[in-house]
Amino acid sequence: MKIQFLSVLVAFVRLGFATPMLEGRDTCTTDDLNLPTGHMHGYNGIYWGWAPDDGAGTKMGAINGDTGKKASTVMSDVVASGAVFVPAIMPTSIKFSQITPTVAQQIATVLNKFTSQGVEVWLRFAHEVNYYTTKNSGGANGGPLYPGGTHAEFKTAWQTMHAAVASNPKILMFWSPNQNTTSEPIDGWWPGANYVDIVGIDVYPDPGATFASAYGEFYDAYARRYNKHFCIGETGANQGGSVAAKEAWVKQLANTDVSAYPCYKSATWFEYHKGVDFRIVQGQSADTIRQSLSNFA
Repeated sequence: MKIQFLSVLVAFVRLGFATPMLEGRDTCTTDDLNLPTGHMHGYNGIYWGWAPDDGAGTKMGAINGDTGKKASTVMSDVVASGAVFVPAIMPTSIKFSQITPTVAQQIATVLNKFTSQGVEVWLRFAHEVNYYTTKNSGGANGGPLYPGGTHAEFKTAWQTMHAAVASNPKILMFWSPNQNTTSEPIDGWWPGANYVDIVGIDVYPDPGATFASAYGEFYDAYARRYNKHFCIGETGANQGGSVAAKEAWVKQLANTDVSAYPCYKSATWFEYHKGVDFRIVQGQSADTIRQSLSNFA
């Protein structure tokens, strides 16, 4: 199994004085959306994180330098800062039916190395499953990136993974499909409310999108209906977008009225140059960085 640690949420206090971010907290309430001074959160209080372009060698230290905020991606830095760790575990070389209790326990053992040192983990298992099980999604010879299987096999795999981490209160299961479309429908991939702690959906919207237009239907169907934390595992402007499009979308996410969406807790920006430039900090002008940071307390 390929294990790719994709993103780390910016939500930090010093280890030893860390307050759990979502662990053990009420879900659809905004009463405890706050962070210490010097850490990154929107003016609406939501936690803000980055998916750094690790393939290009981007380190969180570089983003930290540009933003003046604190974040990290390597284990020692995560532990030292008390960060929430949001790993994307991608089953790219194994079918869902092959995710046995033994395989799931191997993953859990890796994550336990973080939690044993006080780190909260949001396990984004088989993210974008509705996309990565389709043709031309990154697999060999135009095949799917995930060898995959049936909806039932995925649910069994998810529940097996859940069972492997269920005794560890610092590991929360994060269901994060891709945008719901007719060619990549979400229907059928829901693991069941008893096996999910956090829900989110990966959307890269067109200019003019609002939080409601991008996430409202999903939010109502899963976060509100099942009383689950809603976190955005990754996002950016469609096809990278213009600076204006990116800045408008950041402003939407960091200023959305959370009283209307009380389950909404965090967003992670896809800070990548991947054929097109999704970034709002790295490689950007000083003015663009200032615009980006103007959305954060």
